[in-house]
Amino acid sequence: MVKDMNLPVVVGVDGSEQSDRAVRYAVREARRRGVGVMLVHAVHETAPMAAMLPLYSVEAFTEVGRRLVEDGTEIAHEVDPQVAVKTSVRAGGRVGVLVELGEHASAIVLGHRSRSLAGRVLTSSTTTGVAARAHCPVISVPDAWSEAEDKGRVVVGVDESDASHDALVLAFHEAARRKAALVVLHAWKLPTAYDDIGYVQVSGEEWMASATEQLDKMLAPFREVHPDVTVEVDLRHEFAGPAMVSATEDADLMVVGRRGHGAPLGIYLGSLARMLIREGACPIEVAPQHGRHEPKAEERHIATADEVSPEA
Repeated sequence: MVKDMNLPVVVGVDGSEQSDRAVRYAVREARRRGVGVMLVHAVHETAPMAAMLPLYSVEAFTEVGRRLVEDGTEIAHEVDPQVAVKTSVRAGGRVGVLVELGEHASAIVLGHRSRSLAGRVLTSSTTTGVAARAHCPVISVPDAWSEAEDKGRVVVGVDESDASHDALVLAFHEAARRKAALVVLHAWKLPTAYDDIGYVQVSGEEWMASATEQLDKMLAPFREVHPDVTVEVDLRHEFAGPAMVSATEDADLMVVGRRGHGAPLGIYLGSLARMLIREGACPIEVAPQHGRHEPKAEERHIATADEVSPEA
């Protein structure tokens, strides 16, 4: 089993403000993990050109890429002069290049730019594309992230799906690494008419008691492995999306699972993860799907999502 310390934090760079922010976050993340960082720029082999503009060679674009990773290296060393930095300029699409490098990374960090609704419809997101395919955790750093803030809270969203196991494995490990409290958030609400019927049959207190009992059973093996992590259960009778977005405002990190291979229409990233990447106020870490196993109390270390071989 490969440990985090042998795997760098990969960060995509393109010279934008979002990219610079991602580099700063990645250096801090690498320091927490005790690893180096790899700055990556993907050069498209072809580029659209207007009829009146001259053609540019791939070599010219590659040279621009080298300058961008050099600039990123300077930013990394401003944050931590001791951090080990490697750079890579590769030909190919951004998503494909980053997913490939993620095979040998402890995490991939990407800056995410807030877009208007029209922008979301008309453009695709590198972040969601990588998060949907990578075999290591992917961290999206929003515009709202501040280097100075440290709230001491990691939040993980859970439900009854298998993806919650992957998210919990990663979230407990992150909380332990950061020496932060872990907030386990579960929100549930049906559309209004159905929800009203449900609450006629089951009171809010009964639902809270039942959900608390189920969550306690789910969390018990993780608590045994990480007894030093303070766990707070946050149950909300709210729609999951708005509840989770709201929770990012008072957190250092939100961890969320994703759909596994075999999801309908090849969509491996769920709607909640996409919403959080778009609207979250703190960095969002998406856990990839891996083989299922229950943590044992005698384990001193839970294998993180980047330490377990992905499912076939």
